[in-house]
Amino acid sequence: MYLPRDEMAFRKNYETLVVQKKLTTVFRPGDRLYPSYRGYRHDEVVTARIIERPGRDEKQIPPHFNDLKIPIRIVRIDMMDVYDLTPAHFLGSAPDVQNIPELLAHLEHIYQKPITDYGNKITRIQLEYLDVSDSDTCALLAERSLQSG
Repeated sequence: MYLPRDEMAFRKNYETLVVQKKLTTVFRPGDRLYPSYRGYRHDEVVTARIIERPGRDEKQIPPHFNDLKIPIRIVRIDMMDVYDLTPAHFLGSAPDVQNIPELLAHLEHIYQKPITDYGNKITRIQLEYLDVSDSDTCALLAERSLQSG
């Protein structure tokens, strides 16, 4: 199912963390390095979106998002074996995802597949929130809009 590549989805229960700019590390199952499916690149500017109602890939049902749109930049992105993660890798992650067992449960709940279906690989993404009043950010967003449209 197609979802815009210039967006990053967050579950509703993380909305406050996103709005407060506290969620700076996220994990996705498998290889999410561009050009992989739903992949991102280092230094890429994307829009954080909040899922109001989750979709179902296998049924081709897209998620429903609220109107919140926050520009973020991918400051680091790495794919690794989930069992190579250390406590430092979880800095900036959600309070309910602070170690490997919590991450495994979190990903399996969201994606309805065990991490073994992804070869035990995860992509760790570190991000920063951009200030839309900053002229450099506005220029980046305008450039991205021209590239995607």
